[in-house]
Amino acid sequence: IYAASYSTLSESRNLHRLRYSLSFKGYNLGNSRFSLETYINFRHTAGEWNQVEENLADALKVYSLALRYDFDESAHLTLGRRINPKISSMGAIDGVQFEKTIEGFTLGLLAGSRPDFSDYSLNTDLLQGGAFLSFNAPKWKSTSTIAFVEQRNSGFVDRRFAYVQHNSQPLENLNVFASMEIDAYRKVNQQVSSQPRLTNLLLSLRYRFSRQFSLNLSYDSRYSIIYFESYKNFIDRLIEQETRQGLRLGLRYRPFKKISIGANLSWRFQKSDMNLSRNVNAYVNISRVPGLNANLSLRANYLQTNYLQSQMAGVRISRPIVKRKLTGDLYVRFVRYDYYNSELIRNQQIAGLNLRFRLTKHLSLYGYVEKTFSSYGYAPLRLNSKIIQRF
Repeated sequence: IYAASYSTLSESRNLHRLRYSLSFKGYNLGNSRFSLETYINFRHTAGEWNQVEENLADALKVYSLALRYDFDESAHLTLGRRINPKISSMGAIDGVQFEKTIEGFTLGLLAGSRPDFSDYSLNTDLLQGGAFLSFNAPKWKSTSTIAFVEQRNSGFVDRRFAYVQHNSQPLENLNVFASMEIDAYRKVNQQVSSQPRLTNLLLSLRYRFSRQFSLNLSYDSRYSIIYFESYKNFIDRLIEQETRQGLRLGLRYRPFKKISIGANLSWRFQKSDMNLSRNVNAYVNISRVPGLNANLSLRANYLQTNYLQSQMAGVRISRPIVKRKLTGDLYVRFVRYDYYNSELIRNQQIAGLNLRFRLTKHLSLYGYVEKTFSSYGYAPLRLNSKIIQRF
């Protein structure tokens, strides 16, 4: 369980947000056949409790809440909200999920609904049902799944589609993950079509050439994933949002034991070029710098979209302050924004400090302060804190 505060202080407005979280996983509770998992967040803004009263679901996020019953080692039933790892790209499923395994094959059934699009609450108007068949091949460290699902909206058919997912390690140093959705229902101007069409596709490869060098390659043409909460600053959100889809390449090289060098490149593209973006992120990590007893990280990022260019360079130093009790991070970032529709170039300097206190074996306290210095007047101060109790 943890409680956290996120504060932003600026000349225009002071904003204080609070968040409380519970995460729990219990397997075969009391040596029974029941297991329980849950992950719940509650958040609100100080002085704006009326928003919670107007829509509790907008403040209370239940990402997982599921009770599982094991009939035996080969069959189990799950009731509640849960993401099934065999069909993970489908997201959370509200309702009942049943699985039965026979000699490497797993037959699954699901019935229930999808979370609400706007606030992630329970929405029984978004009914869905389906079945899947999964095959596990231990020799190849492989799991493959095919599912057939129908989703409805207020009683009317919304989607009928086939879902395919594959995860394997065909070679010792190669990991493969792929998922796709093929829709077989479309209604335009009251005309229904069952012609199959590929709507979502994700391919990801990771190959480790040696202990020093590895490569990641992925292609993503899925619809945008909606996240319902974020406490990142502007440059972090910008980089994440503008590189969500497209082609990605990641390289990591470790020339020496304490030094790693890497780069990530992403290119998002569409036929219309409406959402074109190119992003390059490079880093150098040095662990246990001699004389400092610290880890040093150097990073640089370049982002180009249809409406701006941004460049970012930063350095971070992490080191223990009190052995096994207190650790700190100090960082500085320099950011430049160049908007195409304006001649004004905006520069920012961001300085921050993170502190992590280990009060007891299971109780930790985190503190974070960040100050932005800007060439255009906007210079907020961000103060975050979090306390975590583990059991």
